[in-house]
Amino acid sequence: MSSLTIGEINFLNCLPLFSLLKNNFPADSCRYVPGNPAQLNRMLADGRIDISPSSSMEYALRSERYFILPHLSIASAEEVRSVLLLSRNPIESLGNSTIALTSQSLTSIYLLKIILFHFYRLDRRAIRFTTMEGSRNQPFPDAAMLIGDQALHAFCQPPPGYRVYDLGSLWRQFTRLPFVYALWIGRRDLAEEKLRLVHELASRLYQVKALLPVQLTALLADAGRHYPDIPADTILAYWQEAISYELGDREEEGLRLFYTLAHQLSLLEKVPALHFLHASPQTAD
Repeated sequence: MSSLTIGEINFLNCLPLFSLLKNNFPADSCRYVPGNPAQLNRMLADGRIDISPSSSMEYALRSERYFILPHLSIASAEEVRSVLLLSRNPIESLGNSTIALTSQSLTSIYLLKIILFHFYRLDRRAIRFTTMEGSRNQPFPDAAMLIGDQALHAFCQPPPGYRVYDLGSLWRQFTRLPFVYALWIGRRDLAEEKLRLVHELASRLYQVKALLPVQLTALLADAGRHYPDIPADTILAYWQEAISYELGDREEEGLRLFYTLAHQLSLLEKVPALHFLHASPQTAD
């Protein structure tokens, strides 16, 4: 019997979704593979997993290989709190600076470059990027991008001497649109039996999304076991106020604008079409 191999982002923003998915809809036909966004991008591209919430930019770079589950994403309407730029200097004066990037998220890197080079009009030739990871146990460089749970820590307790720029807030400030960090991406070469399982998964995910607003408080105990150093009220506010799993018209508009701006900056060869999973289990649009 076929089984569906599902990537599971091991960040706090995905914990509610996967906790309810596993608890309310157990399925012997599913196998979960945890990882950070960059790891799951590679596994999806290599065919080691079948479907995953994965980087919006991973989809853009290889859209001919993938389909998207409709009505689902990881997005922010305004501030996201877990995708940040920390800087000793104002963002508009970061010319001739070196910025440390995370290696864990491709989409966040492209978002930062769009903010710096398109919205703030900084000279892309004058900014240097490194791949050094920031750490709470070591000094940050003069400017560094953080994502995920490490960024949420910095959002709540900024390192002394640093300005904190929420990239979701900056995107919203300049575009008035939500930002879509990840999509539920599946491989278009899946066999028919696996596509049937994808449709079952999508149905479960839609039910989970509908349950989430009344289940978040109950999930705090599970979150506390995984993240004992983040206060429960901080986690709940993050889930309720910063993270969205919607992919509606406004999110699609923001996603298409992100791809368009990335193309204008030569970060993408072309603006990809959005190939959504068909209602029929046989094919993807």
